[in-house]
Amino acid sequence: MMFNTLRSYLGLLGAYMSVNWRSALEYRTNFVFETLLSIIEVGMYLFYWKIFFTISSGIPGATYQELVALVAFNHVIYAGADTLMGNNVWDAGEHIVKGRLDIFLTQPKSAIYQLFFSGAQPMRAVQILVGATVFFVAVGPAPGTVVLFIAGTIAGTSIFTSWVILVQALTFRLGNITLIYKLLSVILHFSKKPAAIFSAAVRFVLYTIIPAAFVGSVQARQLFHPTAAVIAGLLGLAAVAPVIAVLFFRRMMRHYESGNLVGVRI
Repeated sequence: MMFNTLRSYLGLLGAYMSVNWRSALEYRTNFVFETLLSIIEVGMYLFYWKIFFTISSGIPGATYQELVALVAFNHVIYAGADTLMGNNVWDAGEHIVKGRLDIFLTQPKSAIYQLFFSGAQPMRAVQILVGATVFFVAVGPAPGTVVLFIAGTIAGTSIFTSWVILVQALTFRLGNITLIYKLLSVILHFSKKPAAIFSAAVRFVLYTIIPAAFVGSVQARQLFHPTAAVIAGLLGLAAVAPVIAVLFFRRMMRHYESGNLVGVRI
């Protein structure tokens, strides 16, 4: 039963990707721009950290190679969310505010699943290829490294997408998306930097309320200084996070009042 349900939802995700892929092919130049922007973004951060390590004594306990791994992990993890959710990473709250959730509530599949994953954009997977290429060029394709890369990427993507769902659920109570955009911007800003450079108070926030440390920093650290307990904790959090996010979103859905909204949709 559980296997059939999983297969059904994976099939739905595949259908979303297929439809959105055909739609994206109408603007094929976007693929080129996606690739170029991805390379430029990664290159800028690598250049920044190279300059930083050149003109300073670096970061205590961290090497430039570790920072390259952080940049690669961060890029691939966000790219994973971007591929699975597309613009709904940012726009899900807007759909809620404007009453568009009604469309998914009438469908047999989970409204939460459809709201977020209907925006899947397979073309954006090129960002994953760019990040993975940078990672393996800098770190090397040893078997152990490959396993840690795959596990770290899947765990980070799970945690990040779960946090996106949880944060977007706040829209039901807030009634606007301004704070949501700010929270998403905050995690993306802090996740691009190693957690070690921040004070203890800030690190506490980055490991709890705004889990930016799990979107690259923890993975890069474990790659060079692996600890069984930390890796197990990361994988455990990745397994629990989606459950917490879905339960919280369902609870917030009780405040959904789109049926009382009066407006014209064109």
